[in-house]
Amino acid sequence: MNDKDFVNKWIEKIESNFRKFPDDYLADIETEIFEMPGKTISLGSELFGQFEVVDLNGNPILQTDDYNHIKFILYANRLKPKSILKPKDTLAIKKVVKEYELQLDSIIKEIKIELNKVLPTSDFLRVSNQIFNALNLQRY
Repeated sequence: MNDKDFVNKWIEKIESNFRKFPDDYLADIETEIFEMPGKTISLGSELFGQFEVVDLNGNPILQTDDYNHIKFILYANRLKPKSILKPKDTLAIKKVVKEYELQLDSIIKEIKIELNKVLPTSDFLRVSNQIFNALNLQRY
């Protein structure tokens, strides 16, 4: 097995077992519809405790002092939807983000363990970045 085969194997594995964010995390949580831009967004600057999400042209999409809210929006934008379901309660947003990040962290640990067994001389950061980039996954 080489790096390319390893990356492809993990892409398939993650795609088939990955819980969809945010929908698979919202059971028994009161939600509201939140309009999304339907295009790539990223974390903008932080100014006076306000975090910002911007599109590729730098146009603001969202400003808030709640970093978990920012992460929720960025994670939910993985497939660039036009709208999402978002918890109404800030504590629920924090809980959902934490659960999702635990899933991402678990994937990273599993990749590292298997890579060290199968291809111990491979560069873990490069390989894991290839996998995450191919799936448009981010960990903030």
